[in-house]
Amino acid sequence: MFVDNNMLYKKNIVLSIMALSAFIFSCGGNSNPITYQSAVPIPGVTPPITNINANPNLNVPSGNITGKVIDSLTKGGVQGVRIEVRGIKPTVFAYTDAVGKFTLTKVPQGRQVLSIVGNTYATVNTGNIIADIVANNTTPIPDINVLSVERDKTANTFVKTLDGFKYPRGISIDRNTSDLYVVDVVGINSILPIEKDRTEIKKVTSDGGLLDNFGSRWFSKDSSDIFRLIKNGQGIGLDAGGNIYVADPKNTSIKKYGPNGKYISKIDKGLSDVYDVVVLTTGDIAISDPGNSRVVMMDSTGIVRVENLLSKLPSDGVRGLAVDQSDNIYVLDISAKRGQVVKKFDKYGFQIPLQFGSIGGLEPGSFNMPSDLAVDNRNGDIYIVDSGNNRIQRFNSEGNFLSDFGQFGAEQGSFNTPWGIAIDKDGYVYVSDPKNSRIQKFSPARAL
Repeated sequence: MFVDNNMLYKKNIVLSIMALSAFIFSCGGNSNPITYQSAVPIPGVTPPITNINANPNLNVPSGNITGKVIDSLTKGGVQGVRIEVRGIKPTVFAYTDAVGKFTLTKVPQGRQVLSIVGNTYATVNTGNIIADIVANNTTPIPDINVLSVERDKTANTFVKTLDGFKYPRGISIDRNTSDLYVVDVVGINSILPIEKDRTEIKKVTSDGGLLDNFGSRWFSKDSSDIFRLIKNGQGIGLDAGGNIYVADPKNTSIKKYGPNGKYISKIDKGLSDVYDVVVLTTGDIAISDPGNSRVVMMDSTGIVRVENLLSKLPSDGVRGLAVDQSDNIYVLDISAKRGQVVKKFDKYGFQIPLQFGSIGGLEPGSFNMPSDLAVDNRNGDIYIVDSGNNRIQRFNSEGNFLSDFGQFGAEQGSFNTPWGIAIDKDGYVYVSDPKNSRIQKFSPARAL
């Protein structure tokens, strides 16, 4: 008997379609029917795609990758860099933390290639960044060296913590040795009247090694220190001869010590609630004296040269001071009008046409209780301690915002109400973090 196979095959196709239609109709004509795919392909009919697994990596054995991104010039960790595993969907990525570290999780096993994403940094490592992933294991990889494409707009990165402090505030640096002089309020929480707010001056290396300790020690090489205790010390300045000037607000004076830490004299005539002090190369000093709504300039003996740099607009909001290598004086004024928080004066006390910054807000150029400032003499950049926002903001010499770093916390690179700041000759930045009982050191930003 002759059987027409083509006719039989077509009949089977028709029956299959009718069965499928009956099935769909029995489901109530659902506008979103269940996806169906025949086990046997039907000629001329394209089978529908069934999305069995939207994430192809979901059931693949995986592991983790840890690493660190560092600046190839400063060797400091770089924050905020995005690292991706190349060719993986959905994308597996992570951002570096305040010290440049990152962790990539649930990376499919096998050899993977990593990429730096974005236009801010370029890798300087030779070849690809390779990681061999073993399921259920963490794979560490060598440091990834990067170079900033726009160094003037990238933030300073955390280098190390300097410990051994109780409640550090003002910082000044010996530009010849890079040693730090730190005002440390060791009696900050004492219930004993004589001990409360007692302040010591600590001299440390740029890596935090203690070299000297003077000013208000109970067992000092200068026994008369106990009769001249610094109380609630704040700002500090250093002259070319190594003499140290300390703002002592509770005693309404500036105390002067020699390079060996021995007390020399004090300046207290006409002062009230002093906050900070800086020293010019001429030996003259500038003092922020909010109790008298002024910044006063004196010679090293206390003779007044300029009664008030803010003579046109006296302010009880004057706080931190800074001086650059040309003896220009920078004043931080938290009571100033919008756009005038930072002001600049020459060594004769005349105002220079530079002013910027406003109080209130989180946007660049806005501050919440700023406490101190410093100038990087390599390039003229101005750093502001934005204490209430737990960050440091950096501006160029014309007052234009460049970058910022820091956030609230106790981790490396974070702050809890930072106070003082100083910059050494190589551009390393030191920030006092009193409520975390430490000084933090950050890498230099770009140079000219």
